[in-house]
This record gives sequence, structure tokens and C-alpha cells, in this order.
Amino acid sequence: MGVTNFQKRNSFYLKIIALLSTIRWKNILVTVFAQYLAFLFAFNTKDDFWNSLVETKVHLIIAATAFILAGGYIINNFYDLEKDLINRPHRTRFQNLISDGFKLKFYLVLNTIGLLIAFIASWRIFIFFLIYGFLLWFYSHKLSKIVFVREMTACFLSVLAFFSLALYFKMVVMSFVLYGASLFFALFARELYKDIIWLKGDVVNGYQSIASIKGIQFSKLLFQIILISSILIDLCFNLYMPKEELLYMMATMGVVKIGLIFLISINTQPIHRIMQLLIMLYILGIIWL
Repeated sequence: MGVTNFQKRNSFYLKIIALLSTIRWKNILVTVFAQYLAFLFAFNTKDDFWNSLVETKVHLIIAATAFILAGGYIINNFYDLEKDLINRPHRTRFQNLISDGFKLKFYLVLNTIGLLIAFIASWRIFIFFLIYGFLLWFYSHKLSKIVFVREMTACFLSVLAFFSLALYFKMVVMSFVLYGASLFFALFARELYKDIIWLKGDVVNGYQSIASIKGIQFSKLLFQIILISSILIDLCFNLYMPKEELLYMMATMGVVKIGLIFLISINTQPIHRIMQLLIMLYILGIIWL
């Protein structure tokens, strides 16, 4: 009896961990962290730093973002199951401890909670997240199967999550547009890298990607061109906002991007970690916007 209870308890804990893995809780935490940095440093207009933390609507927006994103990751996991079984077999089998039926129900629960929180904030915020939640579903259901559109949409939705607060504070100014464009190109390069390393799963399941249609060498060349474009946008950004701290941060990003441009031709193995470092640099750069 004791062994049975122990097994049940372990099974329950494993399913909780599998559920957290499915909603990609680390990505959500990174997004929440980026939003709070943007709120406290880029958008904050109050003299008292701590007093700004009582702005309830901001917390509601960030909470709504977390719930809607979690739902988006679940539905993406649901639609990409066959491809992920080939590209990431161990993680996907572990995530399959959660049944598809439960995933769909939990997806609806997460979106309902997220939209309720958004509605409490304001009806405009509710409309924004209603559209955002629909776009996440539409991306997983339809757009993720369309070559080039998949990569572009994934990047756009990621940037939209990072900069949703800019819409609330009505601060969609040139500096944020340039910074967002630079981030967009960096994310686009990451999507191209995913196409290269997940080529086998795409081909087996009939998913068209840039790598499967044009080949790996073309994808690597496009990866390099996109990062060069991102560097050019960084130069425009520095001319527009010549802050010393930002100059150092963008210079560091430039060095990382140049390293990636040369590395993609030699070895794709360490690129994943370096791309993660690059995204974190973008997040930290929000402090000086």
C-alpha cells in the first residue's frame, strides 16, 4: 500500500514537471522579467521607484501575458507533437505524460484566466490579448506549416510579447521601433537555426521550411545576412540614441553577432546557447532605453 502511494505521488510530481515543461515556464519567466524591466526603467515616469510598483494595471498586463503565452505554448506543443517526437524525442515523450485531452482543457483554462485578468485591467487590454491569443492559436494551427511565414510570425509574436507594455503606455516611439526591429532580426536568425537543426523532423512530417526547400547552405547564408541586417539596425539605433551605456551594450551584441556569423559556417552545436546569451543581452539593454 505504501509503495503504491509512493508511486502515485511520484507520478503526480512527474506530471506537474511535464506540464511545466510543456508551457515552457523558463521562457515565460524571461518574458515576465523583460516586461518588468521595461516597466521600471523604460516606461516608468514616476520619481519614486517603489511607488511605481503599485500601478495595478501593469501587474495585470504582465500576468495576462504569462497566462496567454502559457496557453500558446501548450497549443503549439499539441500541433507539433509528431515533429517534436523526431527532433526532441526525450523531452516530448516526457511531456506526453500529460494527455492531449488534458492539454486542450488546460489550454482553455489558461486563456480564460488570462482574458479575465486582461478584462479586469481594461477592455482595450482585453481586446489586445484576445487578438494575441487568437494569433498564437492561428500560428500553431495554420501559419507554422507555411514556409517563411512561420519564421516571420514566430518572431513577430515574440517581440509583441516583449513590447506589449509599450502599447499600454503609448510609447511606440522610434527608439523602441528600432530596438524591436533589431530584436526581431535576431529572433529570425534563431528561427532559421532551428530550421537547420530540426530539418529531419520537418522532412519526415512533410513540414516545409527554408532549410528543407532551399537547403542548409542557403539557410546558413540567410542566417548571416539577417544578422548583418540586425547589426546595421543597431548602428542606426546608436545614432538615434547615443547613450554611453547603450553603446557598450550594442557593441557587445555586435561582437556576439559577428561571432555567430562566422560560427554558423563551422559548427552549429554551440549556437543555441550563444543565441540565448544574445536574447538576454537584449533584455538587459531595456534598462537603458
